[in-house]
Amino acid sequence: MSVKTYLVGRNPNVSQGEIAININDPSKRVSSNHCRITFDGTNFYIEDLISVNGTYVNGKKITNRTIIDFNSIITLGKNFNFSLQHYIQLPQQRQQINHSSEVSQALVKDKPTKQNNLYISNSIANKLPSMVRNELAKMPAIKQEEYIEEYKRNIKSLGIAYLFMFFILGMHYGYIKKWGLQFVFWLTGGGFIIWFLIDIFRLPSIIRDYNKDKAIETMRNLKATAQ
Repeated sequence: MSVKTYLVGRNPNVSQGEIAININDPSKRVSSNHCRITFDGTNFYIEDLISVNGTYVNGKKITNRTIIDFNSIITLGKNFNFSLQHYIQLPQQRQQINHSSEVSQALVKDKPTKQNNLYISNSIANKLPSMVRNELAKMPAIKQEEYIEEYKRNIKSLGIAYLFMFFILGMHYGYIKKWGLQFVFWLTGGGFIIWFLIDIFRLPSIIRDYNKDKAIETMRNLKATAQ
C-alpha cells in the first residue's frame, strides 16, 4: 500500500499525492501549513511543520515525528482539536476536505462511527463525572468546546485553595463559596486547630468534589440555554 500524506492547515499548499485538510481559522492560530499526518499502511505519524503555535498530541507538544493512534487527541495551536479515533481518510486519489473551526467534523469515514465522541483532552475528561462525559459525547465539537471553556471558568484550583487556607485567614471555605462553614471555622478558631489540621489533608477531596458539582451544574446550564 502506498504512503498517504495529509497536509493540515489553513488553506495548505497541496502537492500531487497529498490530501489537504483545510481549517477555517479566522484567528490565524493555525498556520497555513501547520502539520503533516502520514499513513504508511500500518501506522499514522504526525510531524509539526514549524507552525507558529505548535502541534500537540494528548496535550504534549511534539518536536519530532510522532506516532499516533485512533485515541490520540491532536491539538493545533492549543485551540483546535481533532482525533482519528472514529474518522480516517484513505482515498484513492487526491481530494480536498473543508475542515471547520470546530474541527473534529471532517475526514472521510472509512470505518463505522460510534455515536459517543469526545473531542477533549484526556486530562480534562478524566476529571469529569461519567454522566457529564456521556452528555458531552452526544454534542458536536463546538458545543463541547463551549462547555469546557465555561467549566474552566467555574472550577477552583487546589493550589489557590491552599494559599487561601494558609495565608488569607484560613479562608479556603470562602474560596469555594461555603460561607456558612467559613464563619463556623473562624468562630471556632479552626475547630481549635484540629479542624484546620484535618482540612490540610481533606482539601484535595473538597476541591475535587466542588469541581465535580460545578461540572454537573455547567452541563445543566448549557442544556437549559440550548432549549
